[in-house]
Amino acid sequence: MRSLRSRAVLAGITALGTIGLATAAAGPAGAVPASGGTEHSSFPAAGAVFECSSPTGDITALSGTVSMVDHWTVDGQGVFHETGTVNTHGVTLMGANGDLYTVSGASWFGGKMDATGTPMVFTDTEHWVLHDTTTGGNVKVQIVSHWSPGASFTWDKGTCSAPEG
Repeated sequence: MRSLRSRAVLAGITALGTIGLATAAAGPAGAVPASGGTEHSSFPAAGAVFECSSPTGDITALSGTVSMVDHWTVDGQGVFHETGTVNTHGVTLMGANGDLYTVSGASWFGGKMDATGTPMVFTDTEHWVLHDTTTGGNVKVQIVSHWSPGASFTWDKGTCSAPEG
């Protein structure tokens, strides 16, 4: 979900930048030792809002947990590689009209940046299905975004936007 992913991506980029700058300062580019790590984190989903068009309206998380796995490596050239996944556990939501929802799906992101922290390539994919347990309907978040120097695109075929912030 966008707010969750955004937190994860920013945390990962910050971590990579910190690791990279420290590694780069340790010696010349050819002498950078490879390193990396994996971080598992989770936080409450309650309060996250999916902005959806009519007739559904916004859908707000009432309970449940969001989990993230963030993995990064710094190669011998000082290039930082990161990949992460975000998923949910036991999330229940309520629509603007009082309908109850569950959510399934995941978000994946990955990319790399040079030793100065300048992004080289980054891709983000999201697919979330909000299942209306009251009426049996579904609404979706379906987004693929890609960035590389001189080119980027976003493909959005969903009816909702994932939570921000």
